[in-house]
Amino acid sequence: MADSIQIAAPDGSVVEFPAGTPDSTIKVVMAKNYPAQGGGNSELSAAASSAVHPDDAGLIHSIRDAIHAPTRIVENAFLMGLGDRARALMDTGLDAVSGRSSRGLNDLVTGKPGGYAGHLEREQAETEKFRADHPIAAPVIEGVGGIATPLGVLGAAGKGASLGAKVTYGAGAGGLLGGVLGVTNSKDWTDLPQTMRDAVFGAGTGALLGGALPVVGKGIGAGVNWLADAVRSTPGISRSAAPHLLEALQADGPAAVRARMDGLGPDAMLGDAGPALLGKMQGASLNSDEGRSILQSRLTRRNDGTNARVMADVNAALGPAEDPQTVTNAIRAHRTAVDNASYPAALQNAPDVQTAPILTQLDHAIPRAVGMERRALENLREMMMTTEQRPRLDPFGRQEVNPRTGQPVFDEVPVSQNDAEVLHKVKQELDNVIQYDAPGLGVPAGALSRQQGVLRWMRGQLNQTLENQVPGYTAANRASAALANRADAVEAGTQYLGSGKTTPSPERFDAEFGPLSQGEKIAFAKGSRGNIERVLGTKANDLEALRGELQGEGGWNTAKIASVHGQEAADALMASVDRNRKFRDTFNKVVENSQTAQRTAAARAMKPDPSSETPIVNPNMTVTGLAGTAAKKTAVAIANALLRKDPTASFGEIASILSAQGPEARAYLNALADTLNRRSLNAAASQRIGNQAALLLGSGANGALRDRLERR
Repeated sequence: MADSIQIAAPDGSVVEFPAGTPDSTIKVVMAKNYPAQGGGNSELSAAASSAVHPDDAGLIHSIRDAIHAPTRIVENAFLMGLGDRARALMDTGLDAVSGRSSRGLNDLVTGKPGGYAGHLEREQAETEKFRADHPIAAPVIEGVGGIATPLGVLGAAGKGASLGAKVTYGAGAGGLLGGVLGVTNSKDWTDLPQTMRDAVFGAGTGALLGGALPVVGKGIGAGVNWLADAVRSTPGISRSAAPHLLEALQADGPAAVRARMDGLGPDAMLGDAGPALLGKMQGASLNSDEGRSILQSRLTRRNDGTNARVMADVNAALGPAEDPQTVTNAIRAHRTAVDNASYPAALQNAPDVQTAPILTQLDHAIPRAVGMERRALENLREMMMTTEQRPRLDPFGRQEVNPRTGQPVFDEVPVSQNDAEVLHKVKQELDNVIQYDAPGLGVPAGALSRQQGVLRWMRGQLNQTLENQVPGYTAANRASAALANRADAVEAGTQYLGSGKTTPSPERFDAEFGPLSQGEKIAFAKGSRGNIERVLGTKANDLEALRGELQGEGGWNTAKIASVHGQEAADALMASVDRNRKFRDTFNKVVENSQTAQRTAAARAMKPDPSSETPIVNPNMTVTGLAGTAAKKTAVAIANALLRKDPTASFGEIASILSAQGPEARAYLNALADTLNRRSLNAAASQRIGNQAALLLGSGANGALRDRLERR
């Protein structure tokens, strides 16, 4: 070794002496083992003197003791007892490579052989010497080196999901590592029975320790976690109320609760946001007068505002409503004003209109019509005819003269009506009968509701004739028709929602709604908004019925509302209904459905049930029993008053927190979520602390096991 005194022996080997060995000792040992050289050989003495370097030996010896001896303890522990053997094996290998053997002072004095056996004995002796010289430092250093074994155990235990599985894995790993430790720390491997006993002992002890480490780590971690949670409270919430709320929030999930609160809007309460929180709200109402008063007051006030809240949401999504009939009347009035200006302008200077083809078609249709239809066609023909005065001619073709007055004689002759203005009025008469089932053409209202085929055809022919022959008439028609279509669109907007057999599907509705002009779509939306307002006015408080009206079978109505008012508006409308349905559900479950339980609890409080205990004063009592029973009841009452905490004391606060709204509710949620997050971090840190504590305990137990094996 580099920090020892090495002397070349006559046989070619190297003799090692510890640094600081006196010259006299070297001479005596060399003379005894190599007599041919003589103990007093001056050359050997000189060589020994030159090799000793006593001034340097002390320093080297100190460095060696400070570094090498503690290191061997760590190596032994880390290598599970194989450190001394590993070093002895390396020294033997170095001897073989150098082609020489090496013997230490102890080997020379005792006469023991060199080689692996000598190196091993020397290493073990030095290890034991360090332990004896350092009774405090040695176990600590050995514990640091022995950390590998409990690390292996905890690593295996970590694969288990439950504590039982962790114990099983830990025991298995501990048994395996303990068995290896038993073998490696057995003093003499040539003694196989003893080595096997050491292995069995190590395996059994290791299994017990390995199974205990997860339990110890979990117990220590739980204690640290409890202490960490107890030190800090939830801001704004008392320590008695916080556990109830944290338990419910943990069950519902902070992220899910936050998402529900955001979706439900500023009127939401924490009790709306999860089943566990709702359960706490119900419990506070059922088990506390204060909690019941707070919750019923706030929930009832919110429930009473359902109608106004839904109306406000709908107004925000769809805009203010107009009465559809009022809108229709306004469009028709405007149409009349436009017609009164555009048609006279076109008809004022219109040329004569030739209607002979129409009259021919009438003459063909009248004999083939029956009932009211024939009567209407005959009246239509009369309206399309007029008379004109024509000179009466005698048989000779000369105009006749009235013999008394001397004035020419004229006859009234029927001719076709060619006045454009009159023909326009005839068309209006047809419109009254065809479009509005109004009286006209000499028939009662509605008489031709099922016999309008020929009349419609005639109306079309008359209108086409006017457009073809009267300049400006087509433009007047287009303007009037556009306004008429808008009025019709308003009415259609009041009828497209529903769930009947004739209700159009979203696809069919889009096919019909898409081609409408922009003005017609606006009018349709006004009719739709007015109809939704009507539904709200009759069913806003019946949220299930309202939802059915606005959603329809399979969501058809919602899809059609999106086509008319936009997807965003439709989503906002349904979100308002769903939001308020959730509020109504909370109200029913906390206020309405709990009434029976509340009445029972109130009755029990006002008139308690008879006690099942035997009355103090009874026919079988004794003076001693009376005194003992009274003393016992008094002691129990005092103890309960001093020690028993009212579990419902915080229910009023819980009710207030769970029914808070707006920013106040969000502040409570943030405080509770932060506490849960902090506790999660505490739990993780506490588990690490528990594992580290178990690791240290395991390291100490590992050292104790090795000591026990070595003593064996």
